[in-house]
Amino acid sequence: MRVLGMVSSPKDYSHLNVEHEKTLLEQALDPLLKTGQVVVDWLDQATLPALQRALRERDYHIFHYIGHGGFDLRTEQGVLVLEDDRGQGFLASADRLGVLFHDHPSLRLVVLNACEEARNSPSDPFAGVATTLVRQGLPAVIAMQFEISDAAAITFATEFYAALALGYPVDQAVAEARKSIYMTNDVEWGTPVVYLRSADG
Repeated sequence: MRVLGMVSSPKDYSHLNVEHEKTLLEQALDPLLKTGQVVVDWLDQATLPALQRALRERDYHIFHYIGHGGFDLRTEQGVLVLEDDRGQGFLASADRLGVLFHDHPSLRLVVLNACEEARNSPSDPFAGVATTLVRQGLPAVIAMQFEISDAAAITFATEFYAALALGYPVDQAVAEARKSIYMTNDVEWGTPVVYLRSADG
């Protein structure tokens, strides 16, 4: 199983503890990394062209995004905050991301560890990044429906991949990760959600 990771931390946005989250994610996958069952590749640049090149050069099964996200009220569409060629924030719309991921059948899961990626417009329930990607044919997308703290996001990623590494289906791995958040935080456990296109997680 090959995972493509992207960390986006533009200069003009608040700093995230992304290195710590990367380390914890790799620790959660350590047993599978050691046996070669899982390989994690991290993008050097958090730009759309870099992501397009990586997807073109190799088959990936999971895309994991760490960074900022949100909902653009002007366009009524979800966005991921990537970077431009100067390291400044670039709002990648749900439509753009959907077009990019659509042609990669090996991609089975997208994990959006960013705020409000499951948020939708009252007038369009498919305007969020997560729902747009599912509509483009991705079997599963995990996203955050509200703002999430760094601590809760790190706990979620660590426990989700630990459960996945033990062979849990995607939906059960999400449930395990939500329980882990709840052990220390009785508010944010409901923030991560999973969208499944497939009947089997």
